[in-house]
Amino acid sequence: MYRTISTLFCLGILSACASTNTNPSSSEKTNNSSIDLQVESSTLTSENKLTLAKQLYESAQPEKALKLYQEAANEGLPRAQSELGLIYDVGALGTKEDNELAFKWYLKAAKQKDTQALINLAAFYRNGEFVEQDLDQAIDYYRQAISLNDPIAFCELGFLYLDEPLKKDLQLAETNFLLGANQQQTSCYLGLAYLFHFEKDKVKQSLKWYQLAADAGDASAQYNLATLYFDGIATEVDPKQGIHYLQLAVEQNHGSATGYLANMYDFGWFVEQDKKLAIQLYQRAAELGDAGSMVNLATFFESGQFVPQDIDMALQLYQLAAQQNNALALNNMASIYFNGEYVERNTELGLELFNKAATMNNTQALYNLGIIYRDGNTVKRDRAKALSFFQQAADLGLERAYFEVGKAYHLGLGTEKNDQLALPYLLKSANNNSLATHYLGVIYYKSDLIEHDIDKAITYFEKAYSQGEIDPTASLGQIYEFGSPSHHDVDLAIAWYKKGIKGEHPYAYMRLALLYMNGEGVAKNMQHGLELYSTYCKLRKYNENMKLGNLFFFGNQIKQDYQQARYFYELALKQQDSTAANNLGEMYRLGLGVEQDIEQAISLYQSAVEWHGQATAMLNLSELYLEGEGVPVDEKLGLSWLKKAAETDNSEAQYRLGKYLLDRNVTSAGKIWMSRSADAGNEKAIEYLQQKL
Repeated sequence: MYRTISTLFCLGILSACASTNTNPSSSEKTNNSSIDLQVESSTLTSENKLTLAKQLYESAQPEKALKLYQEAANEGLPRAQSELGLIYDVGALGTKEDNELAFKWYLKAAKQKDTQALINLAAFYRNGEFVEQDLDQAIDYYRQAISLNDPIAFCELGFLYLDEPLKKDLQLAETNFLLGANQQQTSCYLGLAYLFHFEKDKVKQSLKWYQLAADAGDASAQYNLATLYFDGIATEVDPKQGIHYLQLAVEQNHGSATGYLANMYDFGWFVEQDKKLAIQLYQRAAELGDAGSMVNLATFFESGQFVPQDIDMALQLYQLAAQQNNALALNNMASIYFNGEYVERNTELGLELFNKAATMNNTQALYNLGIIYRDGNTVKRDRAKALSFFQQAADLGLERAYFEVGKAYHLGLGTEKNDQLALPYLLKSANNNSLATHYLGVIYYKSDLIEHDIDKAITYFEKAYSQGEIDPTASLGQIYEFGSPSHHDVDLAIAWYKKGIKGEHPYAYMRLALLYMNGEGVAKNMQHGLELYSTYCKLRKYNENMKLGNLFFFGNQIKQDYQQARYFYELALKQQDSTAANNLGEMYRLGLGVEQDIEQAISLYQSAVEWHGQATAMLNLSELYLEGEGVPVDEKLGLSWLKKAAETDNSEAQYRLGKYLLDRNVTSAGKIWMSRSADAGNEKAIEYLQQKL
């Protein structure tokens, strides 16, 4: 609803309500002069009692005033009955709020055609306060008041048709508002402004009605008109007019207007920034009940900026705002309790508050829950649930969430990898997110689902690098080193790799090392290449001697050199590296660069197993004994090593063990191992099951 439709129309000076009665008697018209406050009420007419009650109220004698209202009401004066209903409605003159008594007196006054009572009864039925909600009954009471020529009833009926989903009728709302506006009813001006602004999206037409309502003194109209001038919606941006109308609303203690003025000084919108004045205005707006200002004031007390830090005060303000269903207040309270930086940590309460704020579509709460489940912070990690929260936040327009959704689809976190779904989210977040820009480069470079566009990839990689990402240096180096003829440029590749090593990028070190070792694009320099490769290993936390041994052993990146391989493997053996032990064992088994020596191979394989349970070494031992390679066949020992390797979840060992057993008709156990291998993705096992089982 655009405004709160209160059951009350007069707060404070009760007698003001009396003026709404459109059918006063002649005696009521003439009996408005001051009455001696000391006169005995028994000598007064009901009308005079009502007048005296007003005077007693204004002279701070509420008990005497209440007595006279009661006497006049009991004597049947409809205006007194209506005002007595209002007294009980708001709990004025020392009474407690009592809807039952309020309803009773409104009903008595309404039976005597008091229009204010009819309107307030309508509000009871509209809001479902004390009585069951009955919009038809509310409409009937409004129409009775209209038939008695009370123009404010047009406005209230118009708002019912505007705001109530079950009775929403914009044409009827406009008709009633116009009828009231023709009788200069400010509330109807405001209703027409809301109708054209929020329902018909005809903001230019709403300006006329905002202007009329604002000039008639309506604070809400003044506030809304001010925001239109500030934002330049349906009019030119006009800070002077905006400030004029905003100040008028603030002077009337309009909470939202006061909060908006506080925002202006807080962030320097159209005024010189003044945090201390902003805090004073937030304080005033909070006292007026503005929930947003309560939250903003609380953030100052939470951070201790410009005011002494006071977490208790911050929590009190958040709590007050939360009572008005302010979702940001719930989120901020949740953060305090969940993080436990200033209070005893209570993650259970924090999660409860985050979830409550999230159900109110607070984007920050949704994002925070996404982070919590993404990282498994005090909850079981659930990337699918995290993605769901990020998705909701993104759908509500939170830019940070766009990146998280795009990243999840790009990397397959909590969902299947899908660059088609990732692309739009990453595009939305690329301007302010270097990693999103980098991912876009990766997608256009080598995605399985998006058509490759190397020029686009280069553009995004270069932009990501300019935004501070170091990974694009490796990708750009790779494009220019291995790219198609139109993009192949070793000099550019080297230039990008050199930028990469300035940022300690491992891949850049590795590729540049190989270029120096092979003399591609640069003068061959084996020593410098080895130094670069060693740095790559250190950055990756690899055993550099083992990796250098592999480099020379396999010879698929540099010229194969078994002597160099042996040299580095033997250095790695001193560090008990199992991969080096296994691979050096292979060299002795096959006589690669050394004299063939099966016993030495077995010893090295056993060391690899002993040091780190190396499954490949177990497989190699099983081969030697099962096939009698350089040793007598020992099926029992060979099978033992094969089973040990399979039990490490090595799919190749599982396949071999399954096949060994099935070939010997040990069907049950063989199927189990073959199935486990296939489940792990071993293609030979999958093919075997399809063809033979």
